[in-house]
Amino acid sequence: MVRIIVCILVGMVAGGCSRWEDYAKANRVDDWLRHPVCGDPSFDSFQRGAGNPIHRGTGGFAWPVNCFLFIDPVGGGWYAYIGEYKKNYGGGKSRCLLYRSTDGGRQWENLGPVLSGDAAMFDKGGHVPDASVVYDGGRYHMIYDWGESDFNREGGIAYAWADRPEGPWHRASEPITRRTTTRAMGGKFTRTYAATLVRRSRDWLILGMTDAPPNAWAMFAMTAESPEGPYSDPVIVRQSDGPYYQPPLMEFFPAFVYGGYVYAPATSVAADRNFNVIFRAPIERATEATVWEIVRHGSAWHAEDTENERYGIWGQTFSGQVLADGTLVALFPSRNSAGVGTINLAKRPWNEPLRESGFVLSGHEEPAMTLLRRGYNDASVEVAMRFKGRVRVMLADRGPIGPSRASSGSSPHPLSMTRCTALELSAGGWRMIRIGDRAELEVLGEGSGPLPDRIRVRVDRGPGRDLRVALDGREVWSGRVEASGALGLWVDRWSRVQVDRFAVAGDRTIGVVDYLYTEALAAAGRGTERCEMRKNDPTFRYGVGAVIRGAGSVAKWNVWGTRLRLWSPTSSAYGRAEVQLDGKTVATLDLRSVSTVTSKPMWQSERLKDGPHALVVRLIGNVMPVDSVEVEGP
Repeated sequence: MVRIIVCILVGMVAGGCSRWEDYAKANRVDDWLRHPVCGDPSFDSFQRGAGNPIHRGTGGFAWPVNCFLFIDPVGGGWYAYIGEYKKNYGGGKSRCLLYRSTDGGRQWENLGPVLSGDAAMFDKGGHVPDASVVYDGGRYHMIYDWGESDFNREGGIAYAWADRPEGPWHRASEPITRRTTTRAMGGKFTRTYAATLVRRSRDWLILGMTDAPPNAWAMFAMTAESPEGPYSDPVIVRQSDGPYYQPPLMEFFPAFVYGGYVYAPATSVAADRNFNVIFRAPIERATEATVWEIVRHGSAWHAEDTENERYGIWGQTFSGQVLADGTLVALFPSRNSAGVGTINLAKRPWNEPLRESGFVLSGHEEPAMTLLRRGYNDASVEVAMRFKGRVRVMLADRGPIGPSRASSGSSPHPLSMTRCTALELSAGGWRMIRIGDRAELEVLGEGSGPLPDRIRVRVDRGPGRDLRVALDGREVWSGRVEASGALGLWVDRWSRVQVDRFAVAGDRTIGVVDYLYTEALAAAGRGTERCEMRKNDPTFRYGVGAVIRGAGSVAKWNVWGTRLRLWSPTSSAYGRAEVQLDGKTVATLDLRSVSTVTSKPMWQSERLKDGPHALVVRLIGNVMPVDSVEVEGP
């Protein structure tokens, strides 16, 4: 009885009466930070096909980086329509290649190209890569990409039909869309591509991509009474700078239909493409932006440690179909270590999107990281994992996060790995390190010698800042380090960690994540247009920020949390700004001051439901600073 009373009075004290909470359990999936550039600790339950890869690029067409899975309702065969590109998307014509499986995806036969550019057609002998197919009324209907040799100048989407999935495919004489004649959507989108054709009860729906590279991507919808058209004007249904939560740098294609909904997976086009979101809308209302919702935010995909998945998911996203037995089958593109594209197969139960426990975090072309959104004071940590490359268990992280730049191919901002104390592991040994405000690295302790790829890390805290670190039960270091900051994981380029247990004990507090100005520029979808980038500027919270010009310009943060604080400096040079939260105006800020005042909280939200929120700051005057947003966790 005395011990019970002591435990209640003392609370969750690590090493004593602590209650260990395992954040590697699937029911804790939303306690982790998931970010389109920084990384995604994925709990997804996809299992790979035994025969991967189904297709590997060749010297002439090294990048087969998009695909569409079609299961024929007539003959029962499985078909993979593969968009084959030259390396780097250039150097000549792209085409559509067809594979067929007659045994449910176990073996595949290469049937060769089914669409190639034609000098007598509107593509002028150019590109015809990515396609989607629907069977209806005794025919097979296809919507496909087309482009002249310079598809960035002229191209769009077009229609073809066939009597069999194998073809021959009969192309309509005129395309559905042309870039040079498409009215700009959202004031900046004219290129249409990556389209999925959907049969509705009374008409046909096309969901397609439009972009303003390298900064903005959006999904549009258009309808017609017949599959060949004519189609209505395209309307945007999802875009990063909308008033709703929408992670930036997301590219869709293809969508799929199941249970009265159309599902649209999307993949980040940052350097590491492992963050995925699955959107959905009722099929009959899919042209309405307000009905689209996120059904899986992150933990939709993970990369395996295999040669054919060296780059993770690489292309646009996976192509899914749900079988009668409730299995989601997915074709997905990747690239091997030589940079050659591969097409692969995976499956998972539709109603079991997450594994019961365990998650994967991988870095490919750039490092990746995640943070625990729940905060702790003086926490003890136990991590059981399998790792490859260089991995850090972050024990006290206070660095802000965000992309390195507001465009595709971005990596975590350099400041994302500052202000941190961590245990670093590699095959050659371990290091306890401290990384300062300016990325200066201090080695607190180290040990050389081979480490097993499966390892158990135990970090116990004593009174104050005392810390004891053990590897597989053997104490390797003890000392004093910072007690405050987020727990998390970091993996280097071409590194990976599979976590079976991430247990924490200690006094729980409210966790905080700070989002940099680059996050706001990326979501606004205009890159650094009309921006003056500030470096080593002490008036900004972290010494970096941006100043944007032009009335109506916006900064937008897409975040997960329960309370938001907007930080900003003030100056005689700045004007006013309107603050919108989740589409509603909540404040007007005066960013003017007689003399320059360093960054401070200028606005704070009420306590919110934990989840996705969109914070938009719209310039009313002519000049506005863009600094950072502080977000509290659950």
